[in-house]
Parts: sequence; C-alpha cells; structure tokens
Amino acid sequence: MKKITIIAILLFAFTLQAQESKIIGNWQLTTVIDNGKTMDGFKTVFIFSEKGILNAARSSTSEPMQVGTWKYNKKQKIIVMTSDLDKDFNGEATIIKVNDKELSYKKDNAILYFTKLEKLDLPPEIEPAATEKPTLSFTYNDLLDEEDGFDFEGEAAKLPWKIENVLNFLKDFNDIIYTVTSFRDGRKPDSFLVSSRIVFDEAEQTIDVREYSFFQKDYIDMNENPISINNSENYQEYLYFFPKEKLDPFKVVGTEMVETVLGNLECTIVEGINIFDNKVKYWMINDKPGVFAKIIIVKDEDPPFGYTKVYTLKEIK
Repeated sequence: MKKITIIAILLFAFTLQAQESKIIGNWQLTTVIDNGKTMDGFKTVFIFSEKGILNAARSSTSEPMQVGTWKYNKKQKIIVMTSDLDKDFNGEATIIKVNDKELSYKKDNAILYFTKLEKLDLPPEIEPAATEKPTLSFTYNDLLDEEDGFDFEGEAAKLPWKIENVLNFLKDFNDIIYTVTSFRDGRKPDSFLVSSRIVFDEAEQTIDVREYSFFQKDYIDMNENPISINNSENYQEYLYFFPKEKLDPFKVVGTEMVETVLGNLECTIVEGINIFDNKVKYWMINDKPGVFAKIIIVKDEDPPFGYTKVYTLKEIK
C-alpha cells in the first residue's frame, strides 16, 4: 500500500511538471470569449520562455518584446503573470486546457484560446546601420554631483515644465501619437505607432493618460489613478516627466531646436535613468508641457533582453 501511495505521488508530480513544460513556447491568440461575446481574428503571440520571461509579439512576423515575467503555480494550476506594460500580461490565469497544440485559460472573467507555434516567422537577422541605432554613453555616476549625490532640486529647477502646466496644457488635447523604431538583437529595426489618449474629466477636474493597447484594442491605464488638477502640488515631486516615465537620477544637459510635425521647436534635453535601469534621453518641448519631441530609451543587456527604442513625435490633436 505504501509503495502504491509513493508511486501515485510521483505520477502526480510528474503530471504537474509535464503540464508546466507544455506551457513553455510560442502561443498564437485565436479567440477570446468575454461576457458571452466571442471575438476572433487576433494575431498576438504570447511567448512563455523557460527562464520565466514573458515576451509578446503583435504577430508571428513581428519582433517580440519582453512584457513581464511568468511562473506556474502547480497547486492551483494557474499562470501568474507580472507586468507593468499591459494588464493582459498581469494577473492570474487559470488553466483550462493545455497540450502540445492548444492552450486555453480563464483570466479576468474572459477565456482566451491559443494555438501552438513551432517558431516565429521573423525577418533574417541583419546588423542595422550604425547611423540608424543611437547610443547613450552616459552612466549612472555621470548623473551625480561632486559629492556623489543627486542634486534633485537643482536639476528639477532647470526643467521647463511644472505639473500644473502639463495638466492645463494636455486637457485641451485628445491624442498624442509617436512613431517608435525598435532595435533588438541585431535584427532589422521594427517601427510601430504608440498612441496616448488624454482623458479630461471636467466634472471631476481630473486628467488621465491612457496608452493604446494593440492586444486589447483599447486605451488602458495600468495605474487607473487620475490626477486631480486642483491638487496638482501633491504630484509635483514625482511627475516632472508626466505623462512619460519618471527618471530617478537625471541631468539637464542643454537646449536644442528640434524639427517636429509642429514645426521647429525649442526643447530642453534631459538624460537620466528610470526605475527599470533603462537609460533615457528626453527632448521636452518647452512651450508644450507634457509633449516630447523625441525620446530614446536604451536597455544595456545581453541578447535577447537588450533593446533600443526611439520615439519621434508624429501627431498631436
């Protein structure tokens, strides 16, 4: 009897391990059932990597990007995903079915169906021209003052925007659109659009910035925390670079006239590092608070985790 129990335990553990290994791979989203409504025609690919890295691509022919991390809870049979990018990649998903060809799970009251892809149909690897891929040579120490500290007040005083200026300027606009060129792992650069929607609630006197999710086909806000215009002083310390990411240490390195879709505009140039240790360079349009003429983000990591992204202002309306 004891031997039978041990064998049963081993078989159960083997089954759980096998189920986890089947999750690893490239999964093409095909169908979503949400509140009884069935939606098809998706092209998004979820990539559950062996080392707990969660990548995603807009299609099987698009360059994947890291969107978060994942792990499998064997006891509860759920995939736990963590992401600051998109709520589709954040939260718990209860496994319904998984085998060598199919994966389905329930998440946020919706059921998602996937089919297995053996590999992505990516373009051949080529080395981008040196002039196409910018580099950011500064280091963390370059952003410190002579006493090895960060002069937060001194640098902040040089910035062209204050949070109340940003809020009052953005409330008159609906969308800000950037063209993004992404360089990853020596492959051909991939370009796409990023659209930010400005949501101004006149009754509540709040403003929110929502990023368009190509996966959800809707504008979403990961924080879901609108900022009160009447209490903007409470946000001043944290949101100098609103609506983009706050930089931890930074230096104001000068001003420059930049050609944009809105004409030649004077910009304040800032170099810094954000909370994810990305190097960031901002061109902040002086007389258009909250709007950046250009942004460069560089992640210095070994493949496949390093990347360079260049945001160029395309439209503001």
